[in-house]
Amino acid sequence: MMEKRIRDLNINIQDMSITHTMQEGKVLLIVLDGVQGKAKVCEAVEHGQTIVETAKGKATRIKFEGSELI
Repeated sequence: MMEKRIRDLNINIQDMSITHTMQEGKVLLIVLDGVQGKAKVCEAVEHGQTIVETAKGKATRIKFEGSELI
């Protein structure tokens, strides 16, 4: 089974905050969606684009467009 790129983050319900540590050597994206009450984290592609798409004010999709340097 393939591991999911996008993971849910736990939200502290009392103050609606999240805690996440930085990882050396990685660029991480954290999406905070206050409309849906969700928090997600994913690693950006090494070369290319990581795009967060929205619809009607909600985060709906994260697209990964990677490439390789030659």
